[in-house]
Amino acid sequence: MCIEIVMRTISFSVENEQPVRHLLAEGRPFVLVFWHGSMTFPWWRMRNQNAAALVSHSKDGQILADLLRSWGYAILRGSSSRGSKEAMHTMRGAVRDGHVLCVTPDGPRGPYHEMKMGAIRVAQTTNVPLVMVSVGYRRFHRLKSWDQFEIPLPFTRARVIYSDPFHVDPDLTGDALDEERAALEKAMHAQYREAVLNVA
Repeated sequence: MCIEIVMRTISFSVENEQPVRHLLAEGRPFVLVFWHGSMTFPWWRMRNQNAAALVSHSKDGQILADLLRSWGYAILRGSSSRGSKEAMHTMRGAVRDGHVLCVTPDGPRGPYHEMKMGAIRVAQTTNVPLVMVSVGYRRFHRLKSWDQFEIPLPFTRARVIYSDPFHVDPDLTGDALDEERAALEKAMHAQYREAVLNVA
């Protein structure tokens, strides 16, 4: 497939991946979050790693579902912005079944780089760590879409940064939980800027 061929030509500089490797080696579920516009690398990185993905029922969602299924993902159909109770139940079930749950917290329709609560609540209520990952490409094409989708060019360089695994306090509710969400969103913005501005 074209995407996989392109990804294999890219020179990746990866930082702080060891905690994720450790979780994967131990078969421990966790929630991995990354922005919708730069989702190509994280989806590709987690292929054949017992991962699960929530994918919308849209036409674009079907294309993504077919790709991820070919990469060994368990596909969860639904939307975090519509029928959120059902989506939350489905995502929690995947984590409790032992899957790594991959989520674009600003998807499926934005706003751009605005973290919604879903992934945080799943991590909190299933007592698994949350990990953020950002990627910056030296050369890429940016689409004029709400997520400013980034298509890396062949043979470019890229910088990937993982956060340390983070446990969401199970006692947080209401405003305190929203403050936690805002802090994580701010940290993810900083992580993304660092990846984008300092590509080797």
